[in-house]
Amino acid sequence: MLQAGITVPCMAGYCGKYRNSLVGMNTDFNEKDVKTEIEAKFVCPDGLDLEALLCRIHTLGFRSCKEEPCFQTDVYFDTPQYTLLHTGAALRIRQRGEAYVGTYKVSEKQQGAIFERREFEWKLSDDETKAWNEEKKAIIPPPLLHKLPIEGQTLRKVLMVETHRYTAILSGNDGFKAELSLDEVTFRGHKGQKYFREIEIELLQGLCGQLKQVTDGLQNYFTLQPAVDSKYRQGMILVGKYGIPS
Repeated sequence: MLQAGITVPCMAGYCGKYRNSLVGMNTDFNEKDVKTEIEAKFVCPDGLDLEALLCRIHTLGFRSCKEEPCFQTDVYFDTPQYTLLHTGAALRIRQRGEAYVGTYKVSEKQQGAIFERREFEWKLSDDETKAWNEEKKAIIPPPLLHKLPIEGQTLRKVLMVETHRYTAILSGNDGFKAELSLDEVTFRGHKGQKYFREIEIELLQGLCGQLKQVTDGLQNYFTLQPAVDSKYRQGMILVGKYGIPS
């Protein structure tokens, strides 16, 4: 069961003390950790695998290089009023192997199945990782707190997402590069757990038009349905306490 009860204090001028909260003094966060993420998301039909996707990619004239499959666990946080969810944002701590990374994402634009989001990312230090494993206390860099619309509210764990990820790097002419992932996901929340399969294609280098060529080629060939803009929103639709409109 996901637990509640972490208060974020007022941050005006960094007033007060960081006590019993998700807030910490990780000061490594700066503008180099902020990026714009551009990716497409589709619901993955049963029976469709990475090999079939890559075969289609090759017929479109792109190359691919498969990476090692991985397993990752995400824990998402929000206020009792689900402020982040309703403002198109998501805050999580991800574990992949021995690495723990915090991420805050904010939705910006959408064109069909392609989404654009601002992404703020930071790596947990050894001490922060220990605190996370022992007490599930994560660290939010103070500069990021100004970007969160949650002043004075409580943050709590609201969703856990376990993902088996199968990935390949796509490349083409003119320096185009993208990451294609097929995710087999288990959402765990207030309403229990649900299984979900998703295809993600993230632009790493190149033009949005090149990404659209890939996504259109896959969507039209396999009759793919667009997914919602984030796993957090998808998970809350399926297993969240109140559910939200899709």
